[in-house]
Amino acid sequence: MTVTTTPAPPRDEALRVRPLPATEPGTGDRPHTVVAPADPAPGPAPEQAVPIPARRAAHALVLMALEVVDRHRPPQQTRGAFPPHIVEMLRSLARTGVPGQELGRARIHRIHINPAVPAAAGPSAGAAEAASTDFEVCATYARGPRLFAAAARIRVTPTGATCSALRLA
Repeated sequence: MTVTTTPAPPRDEALRVRPLPATEPGTGDRPHTVVAPADPAPGPAPEQAVPIPARRAAHALVLMALEVVDRHRPPQQTRGAFPPHIVEMLRSLARTGVPGQELGRARIHRIHINPAVPAAAGPSAGAAEAASTDFEVCATYARGPRLFAAAARIRVTPTGATCSALRLA
């Protein structure tokens, strides 16, 4: 019985750092099929279907919340735009701080706004309900080199906009 062994690699070769194998699939690994929509609906993209007043309101409300957290705006100036429980949340965040606050002032990076699907729009919906529209807002904001997220639900009426829910992460 003969046993063959492979010689041990030289000491320099054993200590050399080798690259890890690729974990992402290559471009030719998977076939790509393009599926055309069954009924292409002409018209603007969902973001372009959002009215300009709603876009402006979303930007203003997210900016206002970030200014309160960064202590550049007093929480009292947000009454009417935010309900009392969100004003209190912003006041607490301004007092205790948020992650990444040491990196600098928050700057809005990108905002996405989409119409919110009504929960139960039935025949009992009044004229006031028809005049107001709810939107869901998803935003990213930067502090130094890092990005953070914010989410909100806003209601835009002919008389102004209010934020009914807000989450800063």
